[in-house]
Parts: sequence; structure tokens; C-alpha cells
Amino acid sequence: MKILKPRQFAVWVLLLAIPSLTAVAAQITEKSMAISQPLVSLIKKHLAENPELQALKAELQSTKASLRAADQAVYNPEIEFDYEDTDVKTKSVGLSQTIDWGDQQGSRTAVAEAQLIGARANYEAATQSFISKLLTGFAEHQTGSELAGLSQQTLKLMQEFRQIAERRYQAGDLNQVELNLARLAYNQALMEQANTLSNATEAREKLRAILGALPSPLPVLPEQLPEPALSNDLEAFLQQLPVIRTQLAEVQVSRQQVALRKSEKAWDPTISVSAGSDGNEDLVGFNLRIPLNIRNSFSAEVDAAQQDLIVSEQRAQLAYRNTRGTLIVTTERYRNLLNAWNSWRKHSRDSVSQQLKLIKQLWQAGDISAADYLLQLKQALETQGTGLELRNQLWQVAFDWMSQTASIDNWLNIEINSAAKNKQE
Repeated sequence: MKILKPRQFAVWVLLLAIPSLTAVAAQITEKSMAISQPLVSLIKKHLAENPELQALKAELQSTKASLRAADQAVYNPEIEFDYEDTDVKTKSVGLSQTIDWGDQQGSRTAVAEAQLIGARANYEAATQSFISKLLTGFAEHQTGSELAGLSQQTLKLMQEFRQIAERRYQAGDLNQVELNLARLAYNQALMEQANTLSNATEAREKLRAILGALPSPLPVLPEQLPEPALSNDLEAFLQQLPVIRTQLAEVQVSRQQVALRKSEKAWDPTISVSAGSDGNEDLVGFNLRIPLNIRNSFSAEVDAAQQDLIVSEQRAQLAYRNTRGTLIVTTERYRNLLNAWNSWRKHSRDSVSQQLKLIKQLWQAGDISAADYLLQLKQALETQGTGLELRNQLWQVAFDWMSQTASIDNWLNIEINSAAKNKQE
């Protein structure tokens, strides 16, 4: 058996490592900065098929029908026929109409209009949230798959390192400490790979639960993300967000409910006219009926509606404060992660390759030991893994921020169903 000297052994390990590292680098090279059309098409497809969104769309259509119903007259006219056959035949026909004196029709219409505004905002918010959830699932799956590939390459390197160490130890060219180091490095890589594969499987099944079936191939997420920017007039910007519009619509519904309860207190009169004959004589009649809201003035209903209005106003204020604080924090976190990621893309990827070249030179010169080489190799691989995890964090925060600012559809250049748009029809 040919016995290798320490320097030859080091060069051998390096030569085995370099092709594997090249494969790792090829797997995690920078993706296209543009948003892929397959990704956009897939999102559109699931927007049209998602059960929750379909239910909200049906609810929106129901709210529109309720608006049409509320805009109808409250009271229909009534026609009355009367016939009496005694010694003298009496015949008459009458028409009566109750007057909506308190304008219940207008109040009900205003309530339905506010409910429609809220339903549209709720649909839009749910759509933004679903897209964010879907993109986050893609991010976790893509990151898990790439980390699994990286762990597989790491395991292969450590296995080769251990095999060489064992042969060197049997030849008497390596001591027990160095052999134990190689075995421990392999066992650690084996445990880390099991954990990484488990995480990748979990991410894949979570995505499958959202999509139902995983397309092949899965679309790739872009690494270049827009800078987070908020309007200078933050207060006005917040007023336009779906989550705030939903709360404001609830306030408006409650306010119009107060008006409706007050209109229901009105003494709506009923006017009727009739014409007929009593024997040979013609009859013409006029009748006016006015309800007396004495035993029940309906004041309790008004009081209850006013308290509901106070509740909705307070909840709207709380939602506004929470949304404002969350948005500011998310924006700052997004900005920090984006700066860190751009810095990593610009410097760390190239520095890893440069580090590998430097390690090779040091090995060849005999300036570092096997343990130092192993340490440098693991650091390079861990740096790659850290970059993938950083990108995953950025994706998740970015998609969350886009959902909060209702801009995720603009980023993808897709249009949320026109049913969600806050327009008069």
C-alpha cells in the first residue's frame, strides 16, 4: 500500500472537496431577478380555486344582493275588496299605502352600502394574505430544498474525509486524535443532514397542503426585492389599507344602524281610499291610520345601536394603532434584512470562492494543518447555509410587508378580482 505523507493527504482531500463545492455553488447561484411567469400563472390559478376566497366572493355577491333588496320600498300598497249582500247590496274597492315617514328605506340602503364596502375590503385583504401565505410556502420549500442539497454535499465531503483518515490511520500515517476528528465530523454531518431533510420534507408538505398538488417543476422566487417605502402621508396611506377600510366600514354600518333604529321609531301613517256603491248610491271613502308608539317607543333599540357604534369606533381606533405600529416595525425589519442580503450577495458569495482558493494555496504550502483545513471547509459551507437562511427570512418579511401594504398584487403585476374593488356599480 502506498503511504501518503501529510501534505499529500491534504492535497488529496482538497482535490476531492473542490468538485463537490463547485456543485454546491452551482446549486445556489443567483437566480433570475425577474418574477417568473410560471409563478404568476400558478398564483392566478390558485386565486381562482381557493375555497376560502370563493366563499368570500360568494359572500360579496350576497352583500350586493342585500343592497339591491335594501333599496326597495319598505311598504307595498294593499288592495281591498268588500261585498255585502243584504237587503241592499254594498260593494267597494279600496287601495291603501303605508308611508315610510322615517325613511327606513334610505337607512337600510346606507347600511347595505357600508356592508358592501366592508365586504370588498375584507375580500381584498384576504386575497393579499393568501398570496403572501402562498409565496411564504414557496420560500420555505425552496430554502429547505437548497439546504438539503447543501447538507448532502457536506455529508459527502465528510465521508470522503473520514475514509481517507481511516486508510491513513491503518497505514500508521495518522494518529488517533486526527482519526477521531474525521469520524466526529462525519457523524455531525450525518445528524445535521437528517434534521435538514426533515425540515425540507415538512416545508414541502406544508406547500402541498396549500396547493393540493405540487407542480413540476416548481417556480423559482426572485432574489431581487423592491425597497420598502411608505407614503410621506402615513395617516392617509393607512386609511386606504383594506384592514383599516374594513374597520371603517364597520363603524359606518354601526352609525347607519343607529339611523335605521331611529327611523323605525317614526309613526308611519297608512292612507287608504275606497270607492263603491251602497244600493243605488255611490260611496267614496278616505281613511288615515297612524300607529301610536306609546307602549313601545323603540328607544331601547336606539340605545343598543348607539352602544354598538361606540364599540366599533373603539375597535377601529385599536386596529388603526396596531396596524400603524406593526407596519412601521415590519418596514424597518424588511429594510435591514434587505440591506444585509444585498451585502451578502455582493461580498460573501465571491469571498467564499476566494476563501477556497486561499485554503488550497495554504494547503499546498503546508501552512495549515488538517484540522485547520477541516475548520475552514466547514466555515465555507456554513456561510452558504447562512446566506440561504437569510434570504428565506427576507422573503418571509417582504411578503408579509407587501400583504400589510396591499402591494403584493402590484409587485406580481396581477389584478385582484374586480369584485373586490371599491367602486360604485
